[in-house]
Amino acid sequence: MTKKPAKLSPYKRIALYVFLLLAACLLAFSASLYLQKQTEAENTGRRRLAFAPSVEKDNEALLVFQKEFPDREIYLACQEDVTDDGIPDLLVIYKEGSLVRFVTAIGQDGGGYVYTDPIPAPIENQGIQFKNIDHEGEMEFIISEEKKDRPDMPSTASSTDSQRIYSATA
Repeated sequence: MTKKPAKLSPYKRIALYVFLLLAACLLAFSASLYLQKQTEAENTGRRRLAFAPSVEKDNEALLVFQKEFPDREIYLACQEDVTDDGIPDLLVIYKEGSLVRFVTAIGQDGGGYVYTDPIPAPIENQGIQFKNIDHEGEMEFIISEEKKDRPDMPSTASSTDSQRIYSATA
């Protein structure tokens, strides 16, 4: 004959159920963290791919800008027709003295450029994205900054993003 398994006492049964419940919660929490990190990594990669490429050093608009403003150290320059007039415009982030600034060089029909007033720009790891947010003629652009692993910041604030959205007429 076969022996019947001994029944667990009510306290042991409750302890077993609590243990199984905690194990299931821990497993669900771990899976949630894993999926969150995977999604975050995927979104970060997508965001980096969306940045506009910098123009080449021999770009005509960039050479004109450098000739007109030789004392400005250029950090980033991207080209796009943000005014929807069929003429490429140049967006430039530069350093002048101790200030980091942004300006748009708007291309003109007869050649040459008209410059917008300089405004403050991100200090490090700048990026420019072009987006037609309102689906109208002019192109909006987003200027981003990403700070990573700064030793002068506490570890809880070591990675932050900031973005500003501008219209071509700004």
